[in-house]
Amino acid sequence: MAKRAVALVLMLIMAITPMVVVSAMNTDIVPLGANGTFFPRLKAPSYSNKYYYSDLNKYERFGYGMPNCTAYAWGRAYEILGYEPDLSLNDADTWWDYNLENHSYSYGQKPKLGAIACWEYSYGGGHVAVVEEIKDGEITFSNSSYGGDEFYLSYADVDDSNAGGNYWTWDFKGYIYITEGKSKEDYYESLGGDVYKVDSSDGINLRKGPGTSYNTLTAIPDKTEIVVTAIKSADGYTWGKTTFDGLSGWCVLEFAELIYKKPAETFPPETTLPEVTEPSETAPSTFDEATVDEATPDEVVTEPSEPTTPNVPEVEEILLGDANGDGKISITDATIIQKYLAKIGEISDNNKKLADVNCDGKITVTDASIIQKKLAGIIKSYI
Repeated sequence: MAKRAVALVLMLIMAITPMVVVSAMNTDIVPLGANGTFFPRLKAPSYSNKYYYSDLNKYERFGYGMPNCTAYAWGRAYEILGYEPDLSLNDADTWWDYNLENHSYSYGQKPKLGAIACWEYSYGGGHVAVVEEIKDGEITFSNSSYGGDEFYLSYADVDDSNAGGNYWTWDFKGYIYITEGKSKEDYYESLGGDVYKVDSSDGINLRKGPGTSYNTLTAIPDKTEIVVTAIKSADGYTWGKTTFDGLSGWCVLEFAELIYKKPAETFPPETTLPEVTEPSETAPSTFDEATVDEATPDEVVTEPSEPTTPNVPEVEEILLGDANGDGKISITDATIIQKYLAKIGEISDNNKKLADVNCDGKITVTDASIIQKKLAGIIKSYI
């Protein structure tokens, strides 16, 4: 508390002092310059900052915006990178395991500028914060607190193995080094399609099919980046197939900007094998002559019959817990179930039976909890 009081006094002094320490103190600059220079955020972002207070921030979009440590850290990571981070969209105690599972960024126990610090509470839940400064043996974190402070700074000694957390109830997991993960180009390439950014203040509709006669599934907000895997023309528009918030459909591309074009696949040139000519004369055999009993006309030589294999009908593989139907189980599936139950997301009819993890005939928060426990190694099987 003493350090925080000092921080508040310093911030008050800076507010009434005409001298500006560095230009990075402006609340809304992009903190990572073209040359990789890191600018710390030591003041709260303004309410016009799109990374924190717009639909660009997925926590804000779904009603879990600031004050909230996850909404802040996710927006801060977006602000630092300049593109959407590959971080968990669930509670803070899932961030560390999500990164390990998805191999998004490197990680470790050493504080680095821009890194996400992760703690888990012994009583459930957790906290995430962002490393803003490391100087004179002290780490400065920027934070937000769910139901509490919109923005605040906290401090820890660089040698503190718990990074300033309460040793009785906080378990420090480590740092996620978001600036040491995929580059922007690598990130886009890994998405598997062309990347568009919505360029319409009203957003664009995601429809069931490529045409205006198809039902609208949801609206994709302005400035959202979407991955397009197929393109068709219909009703005078160009339509792109994409997935948004777990829903697969088609949207008009005339109201979106192409920001990344997937490179065309290249194949090695075909190799023509040289023609092989048969020798004009038959080469003499090098084998010793042997007497071979030939079958007489009355004898019938039969080959042993192959054992017959009964036709077994193919069994449809069901991957319980795969709520988004991407062929794997991840924390994203638990998030989709939670959003579905909160009525801020949808699950397709085909995937609803997969979301019913405990096979009790209904989708409940228990199904999301089972997935999380399975991923954390707390349980070995769903049932």
